[in-house]
Amino acid sequence: MKSKLFLSIILALALVACGAGTKTSTAIPTVVLADNASTSAASATTAGNVTASGVVVIDRQVSLAFKLAGNITLVKVKAGDQVQAGQVLVQLDDSAQQIQLEQANLALHELSSPEAIANARLAVTKAQEDGINAQYAVNNQQYWKNAALVQDQYARLVIAKDNLDKAQEAYDSVNGGEYINNADEASLYQALYNAKKAYDDAQYYYSLYSQAPTQRVVDEAQAKLDLANAQLKNAQDYVAVLTGGSVDPAASGSALAAFRQAQLALQTAKNNLAATQLVAPFAGQVAEVNASVGDYVAPGQVLVVVSDVGHLHIETTDLSERDVPGVKIGQAVTGSVKALNQDVAGKVTVISPLADKLGGDVVYKVTISLDGLPAGLRPGMSVDVRFDTGQ
Repeated sequence: MKSKLFLSIILALALVACGAGTKTSTAIPTVVLADNASTSAASATTAGNVTASGVVVIDRQVSLAFKLAGNITLVKVKAGDQVQAGQVLVQLDDSAQQIQLEQANLALHELSSPEAIANARLAVTKAQEDGINAQYAVNNQQYWKNAALVQDQYARLVIAKDNLDKAQEAYDSVNGGEYINNADEASLYQALYNAKKAYDDAQYYYSLYSQAPTQRVVDEAQAKLDLANAQLKNAQDYVAVLTGGSVDPAASGSALAAFRQAQLALQTAKNNLAATQLVAPFAGQVAEVNASVGDYVAPGQVLVVVSDVGHLHIETTDLSERDVPGVKIGQAVTGSVKALNQDVAGKVTVISPLADKLGGDVVYKVTISLDGLPAGLRPGMSVDVRFDTGQ
């Protein structure tokens, strides 16, 4: 009995199994991946277009900081303010810079005063005189070649020697001792002295004109002439500068150098004074202010951020290396601004030559200028970009 019951159970299970084997099973879905597709890069090529993701970016944004340290005395803006180019945003204590500017002004004024101009003109006349004398000395180096002149100097020497001999003889005839005893002797002595001096002069000039000078003497005379001419040129240039004339930028001279140093000191003082103000470089909106009156700030410390929110563009974030060959400079682009649910038109202006990595893909940033700015467009908004490839 037990064996029959066990066999019945086995047969029943077999029939159930057979019935189950004839039932139709549900198919498992097959996932097909496009060749070389990536889940990390969103750009794709559609019919006639290349698409990519992008973001709205400000054309210009600047972080402003002082080049020097100091205490803030005035903050003229707050975040959200609209500013114009050249508008002062923050002011440092400028008392030291004001003093420096006044000192530089005084120094330059002294160098360009009427007295300074008169002295400069006197220097010109002195340099002219020195130049004439130096030229005369150079010319004298050639006199030895003039036979008539040499002969004339020799004649003067002969006459001077004869006069000296006669004066000596006359004096010796009345003076028998070491001392002058009367007026006649004194008069004859003076005549002897003058005759000796005239003879020495005649001998000097005869020697000068009758002999060729040494090379050292020639070089010295030429060097003195060159120096005199250079000093004259420097003096003339300085007068021209002081009186508003034009001067070669290469002009030199100690007086001119001092004047130019004073001009540079004045310009430096003006620059230092200007550096006590933070000025908006362009019209825009103040995005951030990190300054308060009384704060001490260090050079390079960012105090104000100004954004040119009136000029925006789009930059792609995931344009694939497979799609970038289809993008060209000047190509028409349509951007769909997600937050505004609105399209904007533009053109490609820059294709970055450098690649970035996005996940496992290579991507390139493309910059797109906009034909117009829709109301409400803000930096940072997401954009779906479509490049019209014309295919």
